[in-house]
Amino acid sequence: MITVLVHYERISLFHTMLPFLLKNKSKKTFYFTQSVNWCLNKDKNDILFMERCFQHRQPKDLQSDELEILKKLRDKYKTIIYFCGQPEAGTNRLDVLPFADILFYKSVFSDFNNYKKNLYGKNLFADFYHKNNGITDNPEYINKDIITEEDLKKIKLSWNIGVGTYPRWNFPQRLGTISARANMPVIGQFIGGKPLNRVSFPGCAKINKNIFTNNRNINVHARIDPVTCPSIAYQRVLFLNIISNLKRDRQILFLTGTVAQKQYYKELVNSKIVLSPFGWGEVCFRDFEAIISGALLLKPDMSHLVTWPDIYLPYETYIPLKWDGSDLLEKTEYYLNNEKERIRITQNAYNHYSDELSALERRFEDLLGEYFS
Repeated sequence: MITVLVHYERISLFHTMLPFLLKNKSKKTFYFTQSVNWCLNKDKNDILFMERCFQHRQPKDLQSDELEILKKLRDKYKTIIYFCGQPEAGTNRLDVLPFADILFYKSVFSDFNNYKKNLYGKNLFADFYHKNNGITDNPEYINKDIITEEDLKKIKLSWNIGVGTYPRWNFPQRLGTISARANMPVIGQFIGGKPLNRVSFPGCAKINKNIFTNNRNINVHARIDPVTCPSIAYQRVLFLNIISNLKRDRQILFLTGTVAQKQYYKELVNSKIVLSPFGWGEVCFRDFEAIISGALLLKPDMSHLVTWPDIYLPYETYIPLKWDGSDLLEKTEYYLNNEKERIRITQNAYNHYSDELSALERRFEDLLGEYFS
């Protein structure tokens, strides 16, 4: 038995926590709780998994009460494994390293030296736009944690939101939200599912091989809603400014604005290309939704990070863009005019994503099997 202290919400239950719930023996192996007091006063286990605990929307440091809790947990448990819920490859939650044996991220830097840098906004792309475009946040956050070589050894890659279930509007996910709030996450193993085994979008009864060659009447799907943090939102605003008011064959080249989620999915399966800039993190729901729907993923270059499932193979599973957007229009035109190449990449992406997902349980065992064997 291993105790899992988790902050429940829909994204947690159907994405970060899904590998725990897909295990056939998960009921026997894991005990899920939201109660720190239970962990400190009643738990008899010596291993603690922590998921999305002490996560803040903005990348601020741990507060004094949170640090005190971590100290008490460290004194109690032999092993503490922390799963950071932050979406970006960044330096968020490095402050848990003194209390954790492993710090799992959904994405890690390709160059681990970045963990030693004082990054603006605690991630590389916020730092990039701050230094190159003068974008500032209020309040401002800069990583100041001192990272040693021993600290770096604790940082590991787990899995990203791509292991979750799509689309996000369907009934199982709604039921899952209720079960999570009711402190019954094990229900997720019965109402969840692997994305490519049971996915269906409005307007496309079943995802199959014909999805790649269907008649698509939307050139580029770019329904992008800027987030509230300036350094995070800047890339989206930059891209929207570049594509505004462009036309192609009397049609809108880029479909922008916001719509209801059901309409959003209808549009995806009718889109040739999906533009997916970074959101709160580099890896976005839209990336996997694009691949599942058979559209070409057009996205800012992801070579600065490593993640899993890794759907970011340049010109094989997605098309990388420069962070300043200077090649956005050129690459859009090229792949709209080269259907054969576009379809080749979309098929590669779908097959590669499927292959990665088929290894989910094996990856879970490889990363954590020694703790619950």
